Amino acid sequence: MAKGADARRAEVVEFWRTVEMFSPQSVEKVSRERLVFAVRPGEPLPWEPDHELARRKLRSNQAWRHVVYLGIYRIDAVFEILSRIFTPDQESFDERPAGESAIAAFVVGEDGCALTNSEVLSSCAWATGQVLRKRRSRQDWLSGFDDAATDFREAWQDLVNDYPTFPQDDGSTQQVQVTRTLHAADLSDCLATAVAAAGIGTVLRCAEIRISSQIVARRTADNAGGHEFLNSFIMGDLDRIAKRTANGDIGAALRSYLRPEAEIPTARRVDVREQAGAVLAATAPATVPAGRWPSHPEHALALNQQLAVNTAMRMTDTGVLGVNGPPGTGKTTMLRDLIAALVVDRAEKLAALSDPKKAFTGKQLRWSTGERTRVVSAWRPDLTGFEMVVASANNGAVQNVTDEIPAADAIDESWREQAAAVNYFPGIATALLAPEPDAEAGQPTGQSTSARCWALVAARLGNKANRSRFVKAFWYDAPDGPADDQTWKAFGKSNLSKLIYSELLGRYCMKSGVSAE
Repeated sequence: MAKGADARRAEVVEFWRTVEMFSPQSVEKVSRERLVFAVRPGEPLPWEPDHELARRKLRSNQAWRHVVYLGIYRIDAVFEILSRIFTPDQESFDERPAGESAIAAFVVGEDGCALTNSEVLSSCAWATGQVLRKRRSRQDWLSGFDDAATDFREAWQDLVNDYPTFPQDDGSTQQVQVTRTLHAADLSDCLATAVAAAGIGTVLRCAEIRISSQIVARRTADNAGGHEFLNSFIMGDLDRIAKRTANGDIGAALRSYLRPEAEIPTARRVDVREQAGAVLAATAPATVPAGRWPSHPEHALALNQQLAVNTAMRMTDTGVLGVNGPPGTGKTTMLRDLIAALVVDRAEKLAALSDPKKAFTGKQLRWSTGERTRVVSAWRPDLTGFEMVVASANNGAVQNVTDEIPAADAIDESWREQAAAVNYFPGIATALLAPEPDAEAGQPTGQSTSARCWALVAARLGNKANRSRFVKAFWYDAPDGPADDQTWKAFGKSNLSKLIYSELLGRYCMKSGVSAE
């Protein structure tokens, strides 16, 4: 029975992945103002000297980067194809998807050479081709996209690179890969290769090639990881989750979320509108967590907010708690108090240790990165589980929450003196919160004077650019402080040194019973 239930859960995740495959990212329309150009016969490409962009002067720290979109097609054309093959849902009143997307895309540098590993094959175009060929004749009718993407990558690399051979000292020859400047004919060849890899033939009208030009920081101009994607960024994760779910290797929270309707314990549901006593009991003073966000002392959480925090903290096992509310109803405010509750709960457990060494199990985790071996001591299980990840399909929503929490105005003015005394790395937090320098507007590098932080309690992660920026600011940026601090000089001026110094000082104080001040 359990195996059948897991198989059904896996089917739900596979369906979700299928929906994501048919959810392409839109491509901007042609616009000179937005630097989006159509490739036309006889006209120069944006990286060629006769193009109008060549007359624009850039600063020394700026560079051009161009995203080439191969095979522009109308997204609603895919909808029309699917509606002819699948039986339309008579109860669905969704509007047809608008906009345009592309069969494939890749990035070109200011020298006109393609950036390695920047190529993307559209999952939507490929899946549409699969529908036309297989018409769901097999259960795995949408398998094989990774193989198709690999085939496209190999064929594309042959088109955008040269492979000259060079003589070696021993008389042999060695072939090397060399990028070359691309011309209109090369882009046409790339388009034909993308159409063949997607397997859509002439079903979609996709003859147009479009190029979006961007001014970027020169130091990141060759970073292929920052270009616009055509596909859903969670599609690969859903594929891996579906396979693990089918084998029963699934976390408790996801298992609960995907449980069959017949297994939902509806008898345990409480209608708070009808059972006010249950709400009062769940929010009684004795049930309120010890930790609270440093907001104004007189501005307590609303009853429903406190109910959500208390319910989450009372959960004895991994699970799912849904909190619904339109914008502006206090979900972020509730989240702050939940963070405070977790921090204090963990602090109580740490304070109960008689020796810092007792926080560890004695087991060490080892892995290699290049020539270095990394070693991390494993924590006791009862000291873990306090971490928090804010995730959403809306990147803007996640960034807003992550940026609000460490900002100085997130805490009440009455607490700022105490926060300054604690000094929990506000400089590092401010560096992480500062916006990236805008290459086009010429904003200065460094910390933003308008976005100070009170403590290092949150950071933007997720994509590679955010993670790399976190590592740089967290470990290596020189913090603010007096240059003549002798103790500080002994440990260096990096954030890594400051953290090590603080950790050593904390251990000494815990063992000796003296104050860190």
